[in-house]
Amino acid sequence: MTGALNLLPPDETGLEKICLFPEKLVSLNLNRTGADPLYPVSVELSLTSRCNLRCIWCSELALRDRSPDLLTLGILENLFTELKQGGTRGVTIEGGGEPTLAPFFAEAAQKAVDLGLQVGLISNGLNLFSLQTPESFYSIFQWIRISLDASDRSDFASLKGRDGYDSVLANLASLASLKGPTIGVGYVLTNRNDDPHKLLALGQKLKEMKIAYFHLRPVVDHPALASNLNLNFLNTLNSPHFAVNMASMTHNRISGNDGLPCLAHSLATVITADGAVWLCGRLGHDPQAEPLGYLTRETFRTLWHGRTRISQTAMAASGDFCRGHCPPCRMTKYNRLLARLALIRTRDFI
Repeated sequence: MTGALNLLPPDETGLEKICLFPEKLVSLNLNRTGADPLYPVSVELSLTSRCNLRCIWCSELALRDRSPDLLTLGILENLFTELKQGGTRGVTIEGGGEPTLAPFFAEAAQKAVDLGLQVGLISNGLNLFSLQTPESFYSIFQWIRISLDASDRSDFASLKGRDGYDSVLANLASLASLKGPTIGVGYVLTNRNDDPHKLLALGQKLKEMKIAYFHLRPVVDHPALASNLNLNFLNTLNSPHFAVNMASMTHNRISGNDGLPCLAHSLATVITADGAVWLCGRLGHDPQAEPLGYLTRETFRTLWHGRTRISQTAMAASGDFCRGHCPPCRMTKYNRLLARLALIRTRDFI
């Protein structure tokens, strides 16, 4: 037990999490040229395309015009039932827009829990406690990550289009007082919010607030905003109860899936507010890309085992396709791991 106390906390968004799902890892390896039949480990679900901020790096602005809010509680109840029966473990309620602006946000999250799924939440944190729900409602989430993306009021207003920094910090403090959820803070690092002194002060503040982790990731789709700041100075904040997670600053910058076939798309499927189910959420930003289908017309099971997913999986299994079409993506790190595993010759030994 003494050794465990000396470990730093894990990266809640890191590569090692795939080890928690050995059956999925085996299925991905066995289906390198075909559609992995196992359901996704988790689903990334957008309840709405509406948002109360306008971040200058937002990758969803163009997509919002193409993704009207068409999901209903009835559709979601059927979806959650299918996901649970199929073996999916969790649902992340997130953007497209700001999920707490969906009129049935609380009901949808509660329904997923009632049907046996774990739920996570990614929110900008502004609207959390203006809902007709008690503060204790957020205890139903296994984890909540607030997208702060700024180190002070001035940066928040200039980068996100509204003076909301103090309100978000106050709401973070309320979340940190809850028992149950793991509370993290997300930070898209750009050349407009990468002052090292401000970042260190913010990290220290989050640590004192008893936030579990500070997750930094690069800006994507807006290369003019990219920051090349060396973040190693933030490692001084790491402790057994607070982690600075910055591996995404490297992993999420790789374009073209590193020239590899994509097998990892089935780890976490994306569903947008119009009911579209996507093989890959990142390719969903391409106006020429097509979803597997729509939950407003078909069941998730039909789409998961259907011809469109089989054909798109075959397309993604081409390294040439991925090299030419894939933008920077968090799934690349898993595809690199799977490629290395395939090359191991001495498979019967540790």
